[in-house]
Amino acid sequence: MTQHAEHCRNPWNGKCRNTDIEVYIYHRGERQPICRICWQEIAEKDLEW
Repeated sequence: MTQHAEHCRNPWNGKCRNTDIEVYIYHRGERQPICRICWQEIAEKDLEW
């Protein structure tokens, strides 16, 4: 049986496929997994979601 690892779904970086999920955010009403690297970048920016 094949297991599918959850990958990053950073809405500001659609190319990231990292599976080291750090947090989940809600963006436009959907729960999005965010990897450690993307979360560090998001945390440093002034974004609203």
